[in-house]
Amino acid sequence: MKKSRKPAEVAKALATIYEKEFGGKERGRFQISREGFREISRKRRLEESYITTTINEAYELGFVVTDMGDDFSVIEESVMRNYRKVPKQLFNTNI
Repeated sequence: MKKSRKPAEVAKALATIYEKEFGGKERGRFQISREGFREISRKRRLEESYITTTINEAYELGFVVTDMGDDFSVIEESVMRNYRKVPKQLFNTNI
C-alpha cells in the first residue's frame, strides 16, 4: 500500500470526487463506503481521530462529511444551509 494520506489530502480528494460525473449526475452529493474511505486514505485502519480530523478538514473546504456507520455521506455545506428552518412556534409544542 502507498504511503497514507494526511486528512487534508483526503478532504481534497473527497472534494474532487464531488465534482466528478457518476451515478447519473454531473456532480454533487454522494456516499462512500468505509472501505472506499480507507482506500482513499491509503490506511489499513481508520482511527476515530483520523476520521474526525478529515471531517474537520472537509468542512474547511465547504463540505459536510457524515459518518453513517458503514458509509460516509458528502454534501456541500451551502446545500445544507438552504434547508428549511423549524419555526419557533413548533419548539414548545407536543410533537
